[in-house]
Amino acid sequence: MDIRSFRPAKDFALQHGAKIICYGPPGSSKTPIINTASNFCLLITEPGMMSMRTSTVPAVLGRTPDEIDDFFKWLFGSNESRKFDGVAIDSGSQMAETYLDRELDGKSKAGNKVDGKAAYGNMSRSVQKHLNGLFFLPQKHVYITCKQMITEADGVNQKRPYFPGQDLNVKIPHLYDIIVHLDKQNIPGYGAQRAFRCAGDYSAVARDRSGSLLEFEPPDLGALIKKVMA
Repeated sequence: MDIRSFRPAKDFALQHGAKIICYGPPGSSKTPIINTASNFCLLITEPGMMSMRTSTVPAVLGRTPDEIDDFFKWLFGSNESRKFDGVAIDSGSQMAETYLDRELDGKSKAGNKVDGKAAYGNMSRSVQKHLNGLFFLPQKHVYITCKQMITEADGVNQKRPYFPGQDLNVKIPHLYDIIVHLDKQNIPGYGAQRAFRCAGDYSAVARDRSGSLLEFEPPDLGALIKKVMA
């Protein structure tokens, strides 16, 4: 290595792409908002895609761990996947639950039922492998939807992305640059409007490491990515 290997840090940030986790309650439009972004492909792990009934986004089903693994093998290793500017996973929560179901139904090498702690650990490693790979995927935007969970601390309820178990709920949100909460938000001067919450408070987890987003942004994934990458 020598000084010629160095480049402005912004070059790496722009090459990295926007890496986004979006969570919210059922019916908050987390999935159809994928239609506002251009040139995305989609892995569907959740049943019930009626909200995408007019969508032309190229999509594939991931109903089993093997189907999900096959998608990521294609995404990370094929020339075909390079033509897409972004990839969406709907949803990361369901993907983790799919792996967990397999582990809980499995057997150890000795033929015994896998205990719960081992099942959650195996699930976490499988999911982290894929989601870490997505985060470090160069020249691609990533959009992962998640279910919403509510935690309570000192009498205060806070909304946050949901993954089964404890490990993923710490490691994955910490990794991703953009976490947005999509729902009807009480926006000062506008009242209740469907929007991305991009700055967290006591009521909801949210984060914008780009520093480009307002506290609330319109529910347009394409516009959000453009603003983050500007």
